[in-house]
Amino acid sequence: MIKLFTVINGDVLKDLGDNTTPTYTRIHYLLNELDKFDDVEISSISLKHPSQVNIEGFLYNNLITKTVLAFHSALTLLRNKPMVYFAYPHSLTAIQNRIIFILCKLLNLKIILDIHDTVDQAKRTILNKEQEIRYFLNSDLLIFTNILASEYYKKEYNLNKNTVIIPNAFENAFIKLYQKPYKHIKNRFNICYVGGISKNRGVEMLVQACMELHDVYPDLKLYLFGGYDMGYSESENIKNIINKKDYIIIKEIPRKKIRDLFHDIDLFVMPYDPHNKYMNFSSPTKLFEYIGTGKPILCTKCESLIDIGKDNSIMYVNYNLISIKKQIEMLINNPQMREDMSKKLLELRISHTWKERANRLYNVMTEVR
Repeated sequence: MIKLFTVINGDVLKDLGDNTTPTYTRIHYLLNELDKFDDVEISSISLKHPSQVNIEGFLYNNLITKTVLAFHSALTLLRNKPMVYFAYPHSLTAIQNRIIFILCKLLNLKIILDIHDTVDQAKRTILNKEQEIRYFLNSDLLIFTNILASEYYKKEYNLNKNTVIIPNAFENAFIKLYQKPYKHIKNRFNICYVGGISKNRGVEMLVQACMELHDVYPDLKLYLFGGYDMGYSESENIKNIINKKDYIIIKEIPRKKIRDLFHDIDLFVMPYDPHNKYMNFSSPTKLFEYIGTGKPILCTKCESLIDIGKDNSIMYVNYNLISIKKQIEMLINNPQMREDMSKKLLELRISHTWKERANRLYNVMTEVR
């Protein structure tokens, strides 16, 4: 029996709630699929956090709730001696969980570090480079979301560790919701982007392309399912543009509800900037959810994504306004091409489910334990 204790609030495993972040989405689906193996037992500690609307609530969360959570976690580790899962950096932003990490080392427990973001990638993190190196070096199994990130950090931090590549994925509900290939509908062309709105994600360029195309194709609509990145210095400019255009619809939707809103979409767009090194280290949950629908996808040429649709199931495009606009227009005028892409995506998607990702993790865990 493989016993795995997760250093996260167990409520995340039970229900995504109104969560809108890919981090919780990954933790929830990956670990729930892993828990379906007969010889795997996953445990966690659940505590409800009070609201942080005032300073008292904030202090209670960070001093009392997290300390109680850590205390119960420590008891579990002492009693069961399990393997221990940390989501990085999410699980280690609280000082109480860093103490738990030290306890794991003292007890000689096997530590799994699922690396979602690094200090280089994250815009805001209380961790520093020295701490990151220490956590990477002191873990027994490192999970990276793509081979480029794995190779880079092995070299950068001189890592000689067990590693496994587990990209993000989509949940099985997509297969039930989107069983048949996409069929175009006359006088409709709905484009969709999911995720944060910031410059290195190419959203401003996508908005500009749609504005110019809408003058020629008035049936075009752009759906943006995500919020503005508060660190984005030009967000006010793009907010003004979006708010003035009735064919651009922006909504921030809980992750578990997004899949139900894709039925009327004709094209998904993944416009990340491939010139940004850490965009190439990404494994966007949105891309795999796009794949889960079996609907046409336009994607920029990020190194970590370029091979996923190499069978022409995904249309790859250069990261500039002219290319994005040209390829969208081509897809508008070629509905048969869109339908052909959809058929290929339905064949491709079986390789990108959370069940497949859990199988990868299970296989390597049996070797590491």
